[in-house]
Amino acid sequence: MRRRPVHLILDTSAIRAFTHASIDVGEIISEVNDESASVGLPVLCLVEANRTARDQERLEILLRHEAATVLDVRASTWRELAAMSAGIESLAAASAALATVHLRCFILTAEPEVYARSGVTDRIIALPGSDQ
Repeated sequence: MRRRPVHLILDTSAIRAFTHASIDVGEIISEVNDESASVGLPVLCLVEANRTARDQERLEILLRHEAATVLDVRASTWRELAAMSAGIESLAAASAALATVHLRCFILTAEPEVYARSGVTDRIIALPGSDQ
């Protein structure tokens, strides 16, 4: 089976929004799926979102979705992650920002302000209703 290219990273806030039944996140995932691409779920964002997920079943639905790809933190990129985290207070958000750089894609977030000093602000897609 051919691996789908990752077109979009869901950060912690976007994953959390999905578990809160966000129609906006669901529609975006469907659009990415229609392109035969995938949404990347950084493992650190999943861990952080899991702690506050309102609906664990919806988190499982996201993980089983054909357009979802869980992204590991690679040991070889620890220095890059450390550098990225200097401009971002959340290690999970820094992992999402690093993934968007490596995969040359975009980040979907309900918290665009988290990435203000990250160097990836041109790759941010803010969920409707979030501050821009």
